[in-house]
Amino acid sequence: MSTAGTPLRIALVCPTPWPPADDPSWRARREADALARRGHAVTVLVPGAVADGLAEGRRRLGALQAGDGDALAAPPGAVLVVAVGRAIRTGARRHLAEPFDLAAGLETAMRLGRFDVVHVHEPLMPSPALSALRHTAAATAATFHRADPLTGVAFLGPLVHRALARVDVRIAASATVARALAEVLPGDYVVVPPPVAGGGSAPPTPGGLLVVARGRDRTGLRFGLRVVRGLGPAAGHVGVLGPREAPWRTRAAVPKALRERVTVHAGDGPATWAAALADAAVVLLTTPADVAGPVAAEALARGRAIVAPRCPPADELLAHGADARVVAPFQRDAWIAAAGASLAEGTRSLPTAGTAVLDEDAVAARLEELYRRALAAPRGREADAARIRADLRLRPAPGVDPARLARACRDAGLDAVAVAAPEGVAVARAVAAAAGDDLTVVTGREIATADGVVVGLFLPDDVPDGLPLAETLLRVRALGGVTLVPHPEACRIPSASALRAVGDLIDVRELATGATGPAGVEAARHARRVGLVVSAGSGAAVPEDVGGVGMAMRPFAGARDLVDALADAEPILARRGRRARLRDRARTRDS
Repeated sequence: MSTAGTPLRIALVCPTPWPPADDPSWRARREADALARRGHAVTVLVPGAVADGLAEGRRRLGALQAGDGDALAAPPGAVLVVAVGRAIRTGARRHLAEPFDLAAGLETAMRLGRFDVVHVHEPLMPSPALSALRHTAAATAATFHRADPLTGVAFLGPLVHRALARVDVRIAASATVARALAEVLPGDYVVVPPPVAGGGSAPPTPGGLLVVARGRDRTGLRFGLRVVRGLGPAAGHVGVLGPREAPWRTRAAVPKALRERVTVHAGDGPATWAAALADAAVVLLTTPADVAGPVAAEALARGRAIVAPRCPPADELLAHGADARVVAPFQRDAWIAAAGASLAEGTRSLPTAGTAVLDEDAVAARLEELYRRALAAPRGREADAARIRADLRLRPAPGVDPARLARACRDAGLDAVAVAAPEGVAVARAVAAAAGDDLTVVTGREIATADGVVVGLFLPDDVPDGLPLAETLLRVRALGGVTLVPHPEACRIPSASALRAVGDLIDVRELATGATGPAGVEAARHARRVGLVVSAGSGAAVPEDVGGVGMAMRPFAGARDLVDALADAEPILARRGRRARLRDRARTRDS
């Protein structure tokens, strides 16, 4: 493992082929070049769209499997691009990774490649890159470029959560993206904006206007050209940066009356963006996607005046002191007035300290800082070993064999369980007596109050049924126990008004059970984010149902420590049994 100050061996995983043809791959390329300038060895792993590149990638993967551990290694200070799987064409100039071929190549690269850091770009795109992280022992990072791929996460939530659990550093391209991600994928995100060209830029052409409308549906392009027509001669020289596909269609969209003073910038990428911005004093970003894209960052870095639609990314530009006018989307008259005012005023220089813009070298320095921090922290299997898996409410049926129940808990891979049966704490004590040293059993009881059912944990003695709710909770507290409200689908709990009246006496709220499945786990995760202390328990009455849901958490010692540990615990779904987990660890040690 590299230490502070020594070059890192970095693998950047890009979901689309090389050379770059979209924003995530352009960002990956700029970061790779900047990290190499800092002396690091950077290998870019991509799906291959060119036969020669794919053949060379297969040769390197074969050498890696044959024992050459450096087959994918770049020299320090250099960038090596390796095609580790095949890409399939999905349209003009667009490719996606062929999932099975790329998955096999990435698994080999992750398992056998000698990397200190593996960094995946746009992990929610259709690609096996995120799941491939389970095969590496390196520090891991993932950069989320935009929020729009999140629509499918609700359906694949558990799979994505499990894959992201292996990511040490989550990076968002903006605060807007970070907020959107946190809504569906709770966690800590570090904002690192897109890198922009360093060294400043020449002053723009006075009166020049650039229309940025890169959306494939060309709605923004048509609207931007309508604004230009409304401005008339005041628009001056006009540049158009349209979709990267079929630039001839962009030229054809320009009205004949404007063609003599409109330049359509074909192609895409930093060189095209720089050329387009060189002639523009004012930039029209016609859609929210354009506001969130890299061209907006380049315009901001160069001090260009911006006109943008009202949206969260535009609000972020204003918060960082951008020279921007934000108007209602697709309101032509308002846009004409805003663009005209910006053209009349000209531009002003922007202080870089107040912006969310970093040049390529500053982004590379920030990434290196995050990488080294991840390398210094426990991660992967080390971090997993420091956490336990707990099913925090078993409800054994009368007559269930305690030894069989304890054995089922161990086979389900559980480290701790809470047993709370209506018959009293004697049931929990019997399970504890049958459990070995590798299973912690919290003794509890399900208590039927006059208002509904609650649970007491860490009870040395029974609390009787039939008492008022507040008195029951106070008795549990007096015995040093933890008060828990079960999920409403598990039993008849007190009414909402009754629970509100005793809110300060409730320690934990159960929001996921074996009956709720993934939906309950998702609800528990969201509740954690607003500060609630929540738990998940299968409510199992028989051994076969143990471990359906639970919590991944740090070990705890005693009642109050359990509540503290739940504050940063993660609700989880069932997993394979302990025997399979031990076999995995044995294989890891052998390798």
